[in-house]
Amino acid sequence: MRHTFTLTLLLALLPLAPRAQQSDDTAARIVDRYVALLGTERLPQDSMLTMVTTITMTGSADTFIMKRWHVPPLMMRVEVWLKDTLQTALCTNGKDRYRIYSPQKGYWEDKADYRFYEEMDGYDFRGPLHNWRSKGLTLHYKGITRAKDSHELQTVTVEGPKMFTRHYMFEASGLLAVIIETDEIDTTEYRSDGQPHTEWKIMHEYMPVGPGSLLPKVESFMRDGTLTVMQTEAWLEPKQTLLFNKD
Repeated sequence: MRHTFTLTLLLALLPLAPRAQQSDDTAARIVDRYVALLGTERLPQDSMLTMVTTITMTGSADTFIMKRWHVPPLMMRVEVWLKDTLQTALCTNGKDRYRIYSPQKGYWEDKADYRFYEEMDGYDFRGPLHNWRSKGLTLHYKGITRAKDSHELQTVTVEGPKMFTRHYMFEASGLLAVIIETDEIDTTEYRSDGQPHTEWKIMHEYMPVGPGSLLPKVESFMRDGTLTVMQTEAWLEPKQTLLFNKD
């Protein structure tokens, strides 16, 4: 499923110019429709989802490879590699094992489950909205944003603890197209060190995986002046539980 979203289109969306204000119920319906359309809960529990993502950045000759594995409902493993060097890794069997690899220390460490999932959030292929209720996020519908090429995108503002305010823009089909972050922060205790954040992200293309599931295939984002492009391939293979119970 290919999209026509380009950097030119994104720039045409800035600043946000919603036409109408409606209820938060509308925002919830839009986000729930998107989550249902991705259908990650329909991934078969007798199979393992494998994802390999190539990550390139402007101004750098390095190519990072991110490998992700998932057995529903809770087994997950992530590894990020630069050539033959493991940069970071996270692994859980979804029950009693929550491990994170520290490249500075050169070994794996046990973590409390909530600490583990705080780190895993940025690597979760399901995206940040799949469990928005349990995260305590607040959704506000901001109306229709019209892009330069006449695309009409439904805009939902997402706020929550420990995160920058984000404006999510969805196509009429229900698929997420663009995310724009602002400097508004829900709590002054988080990210007060001035660290750069992702300014915007575009979902260029989605791909079908398994029976009725969709995953992002091509994404790009801007962070601290660097453009990063992520290209993912994904497939289902026989279930392997040992992968989630070893370092």
